[in-house]
Amino acid sequence: MGCVVDARVYTHYCTDSQCMTDAQCPDGLVCRDVDPVGEGLLVRFCVPLGFRKEGEECLPIPSTREQACESGLLCAEVKMNWCGRPCQLDDPASCPEGFFCGNVPPEPICLPTCETRGCPEGQQCIRHYGGVSQCAVVYGPDCQQSPCPEGRECRVRTSLEKPGKAWTECVEECGPGKPPCPEGFTCDRWHCLPSCNPQGPSTCPEGYVCKQGKKPDRPWVCQSDR
Repeated sequence: MGCVVDARVYTHYCTDSQCMTDAQCPDGLVCRDVDPVGEGLLVRFCVPLGFRKEGEECLPIPSTREQACESGLLCAEVKMNWCGRPCQLDDPASCPEGFFCGNVPPEPICLPTCETRGCPEGQQCIRHYGGVSQCAVVYGPDCQQSPCPEGRECRVRTSLEKPGKAWTECVEECGPGKPPCPEGFTCDRWHCLPSCNPQGPSTCPEGYVCKQGKKPDRPWVCQSDR
């Protein structure tokens, strides 16, 4: 058995394999390895064949085709999850231009990089974990190019539902033992975020919207429109 993170039910649990070959899966599903949490064994799940292209984000155990990789691609984790074709670590030519062979579980796949080839006009090369980078339309201050002020960290967010976009922001931690947030900012989920008024004119920058958390006591703050 292995411990898997299952986004379909928002939890993780121990399980064995559902399948060993595609023939054991219902029509429209294929049998794929799922990397476990920790040191457990690989397990195999029946998952949909999807629409996600090479170099796009995915979910290892998707519930819909929109979250799954297309035929011939695997979904592998490098903090985030990416669709890529299997590759050989000792053969750089096993990946197309704009990709490199990453040594990731459940097996090496081609991961995207834009560090050397650059990006189309209107997009910027956003760096992620493990050497992965992608071209994206960036909303917010590009803190990867211009460092954040002292005491703040650069946070980059992307969206499975909106490929090709990224939201960057300089965030400051808050909460017990931390200094109060600066004027115009509110502490929400342990970070100082810009305050906003849902009843008044929009004060959030492009790509951000005025939102409140699921609980009614949460403040209204500018959050990425992911």
